[in-house]
Amino acid sequence: MKTHKSHTRKEKGGFFALLLALVGISTTGCVCMYGSPTADWAVKGKVIDENGQPVPGLQVALGNRMDNEPGVIYDENYWPLDTLQTGPDGVYQVVSSGFPLSKLQIDVKDIDGEANGGEFNDATLVISDFKFEEGKGPWYSGHADIQVPDIVVKKKN
Repeated sequence: MKTHKSHTRKEKGGFFALLLALVGISTTGCVCMYGSPTADWAVKGKVIDENGQPVPGLQVALGNRMDNEPGVIYDENYWPLDTLQTGPDGVYQVVSSGFPLSKLQIDVKDIDGEANGGEFNDATLVISDFKFEEGKGPWYSGHADIQVPDIVVKKKN
């Protein structure tokens, strides 16, 4: 009499686990290998004129600069993050999260013309002296409170 050897559920599960592992899918339930690094940050700064007076109503564009040279916005080394306006006290601030920042580029542009104290030239500042704290694991870099030095804008002639 022939005996038929049946495969146990454990053997079948092992075969499927091996098959899934070969195509890159984990059976452990941990998806922490796949994802994107993230971080949280808070950015706060102030825009002033040459006399130290706050300048309201200016556009402030924040971006992640991937090299040392500020360039044209939306080049291959710049990733835009957010666009804000300075308040009555010249202050701008944002709390956000996403891909960790390398260098923060801040571009200031006068979008209201003669209003709010006259027309001002554009200004750009790149800062990199901030650190992320309390990062947990390879995918969360932590939180950074970035206090930007005052950005001085000059009036157009």
